[in-house]
Amino acid sequence: MKIAYITNTRFPSNRAHCSQIAHMCQSFADCGNEITLFVNDRKQDIQKSLIDFFGFNPNFSIVRVHFGFIFIPYSRIFFILNNFLFFLFTLIKLNGKKFELLYIRDEWLCFFFSFLFVSEKIVYESHEAKYNFAVRRLFKKNIRVVCISEGIYNEYIDRGYSKDKMMVAHDGIDQSFFNVQITKKEARDKLELPQDKKIVMYIGGFDKWKGVETFFEASKQITDIYFVAIGGREEQVDFYKKKYPTVHFVGSRPYSELKENQQAADVLVIPNTATCKLSSLYTSPLKLFAHMSSGVPIVASDIPSISLVTGSELVTLVEADNVHALAGGIIDVIKKYRKKLRNAQRLIDKSKKYTWKNRAESIVSFINN
Repeated sequence: MKIAYITNTRFPSNRAHCSQIAHMCQSFADCGNEITLFVNDRKQDIQKSLIDFFGFNPNFSIVRVHFGFIFIPYSRIFFILNNFLFFLFTLIKLNGKKFELLYIRDEWLCFFFSFLFVSEKIVYESHEAKYNFAVRRLFKKNIRVVCISEGIYNEYIDRGYSKDKMMVAHDGIDQSFFNVQITKKEARDKLELPQDKKIVMYIGGFDKWKGVETFFEASKQITDIYFVAIGGREEQVDFYKKKYPTVHFVGSRPYSELKENQQAADVLVIPNTATCKLSSLYTSPLKLFAHMSSGVPIVASDIPSISLVTGSELVTLVEADNVHALAGGIIDVIKKYRKKLRNAQRLIDKSKKYTWKNRAESIVSFINN
């Protein structure tokens, strides 16, 4: 099947969604499909080659669409206008090529393409359970929807959309996560972290909904454990360094390093907030599946977007947005470390079904049926 994967995004970038796109294109191709990725041509800050950046040699084509990007911060109208311009110039790039499927992450791009292509040729991958004017049209057109979590799927069921037109496909990890050879000592040396400390680690963006401040505040509760944060934009790191001097900030690191960086930790933390649906119901965090494959004990917020994937037996779930609960969960893991380590090893087997290839195969099966 010839698939055009279309997304108005900068590629590559250090953002998690960029890695998701790259791995899905690679996995779709591994399933025997011919993939062309259409992205915008905004200036790239990444100087590495794609093979160095993602850790694999892409087996899909990349088309960069120039459309004169308009940037006005916090403007919804210009966001839609940019997508419309990207849509128009992508049509030119398509140039009559016979793609059997358009796979699209952005609801407004789906909206525009739905006027020119039959519904059977479009699949919308929903990441936030949006229900705006564009999505309502997609529903009326009976366009198929891939939901990245049960929360999104259930939200659309409640909105009256047909189960037959939807599926749940959680995000995942690459098979290479199960073949990591680096030791804890080597991982710490690479990140210049102390060898003689118990290390609790957060890896990811510093957006509020990810609960990162709960993690930082917990560092004040536990003075004998070394708190490490990997991620965040430069200005965010500078801000939090001043506010939380006891936390060690590594800065942003590429997703391709995640499988090795997480091996430096004694405890991995996923502190997502429960105060917004994006975090508690809709998200499918890439780091969740990575951490599940690591063999390192996990402390995570007890919210559906996490607990429905992990269950409660093999990870330590704590009340979201509660600094004392998070600190208590970390202390509990350290005190019962042998048991928690055994649970983390068992969690590896559970994580093996969440590979990008398995995800791609299930989506292709859904499309074909």
